[in-house]
Amino acid sequence: MQSTITALQADPMDPDKVHVFIDGKHAVAVSLNVAAQERLTVGQECPPERLERLYQAQELDEIYHKALAFLSYRPRSAREVEMRLRKKGYQPGQIAGVLEKLRTDKYVDDLEFARFWIGNRMAFSPRGPRLLRSELRQKGVPQEIVDEVMQQHEAEQKELAQEAEEAVVESGEDGDEPVAGTDLGNALALARKRMRQYNSLEPQAAKRRLSGFLMRRGYSYSTIDVVWRRLSSSEEE
Repeated sequence: MQSTITALQADPMDPDKVHVFIDGKHAVAVSLNVAAQERLTVGQECPPERLERLYQAQELDEIYHKALAFLSYRPRSAREVEMRLRKKGYQPGQIAGVLEKLRTDKYVDDLEFARFWIGNRMAFSPRGPRLLRSELRQKGVPQEIVDEVMQQHEAEQKELAQEAEEAVVESGEDGDEPVAGTDLGNALALARKRMRQYNSLEPQAAKRRLSGFLMRRGYSYSTIDVVWRRLSSSEEE
């Protein structure tokens, strides 16, 4: 009998690999995932077209695991993974197949990535809504997902501010200070740190420098105006 799998041998150096022998000769080494996916057993027929399918499946499996290694550092958008694999020289069809499997296995999800990105930025490197939108688009997140997560973010910001206001009313304390973690609170905290560098400047020069800094961080004109008036108040002086 020709083109028959005559042996399946574990790789002594790599427990994840299986060596496939056809008609007594070594044909290909595949991962356990591919062997299970193809349901390989001794005695099966393996004509040239099936052997070619094994080669392709193994190559896709290797690309998939390289993509997982790229994702191990932090979550990525689908576009980031695609561009990474393109740089490695893989074919569009291979990349599409790997991305489909990554989505199925929940390793790539642009909606969850966008939520992660905003949360991470707000916690470690605050910036305004405009810059957050720009960064997400640069990462290749589709516009409809950007709009959805930014609407959620803005709603959460309003809720935080409202809860803080209600807490102030209940406590009877002075509620002039913006709540930490909101866009205004983050912008004011950034401005206070930055203003230390502008102590020697005239007020208008300091305002221009501070406004440019906050604009580059993605804050709106209205937020910057509130921040400047807060810093310029008699209490801040």
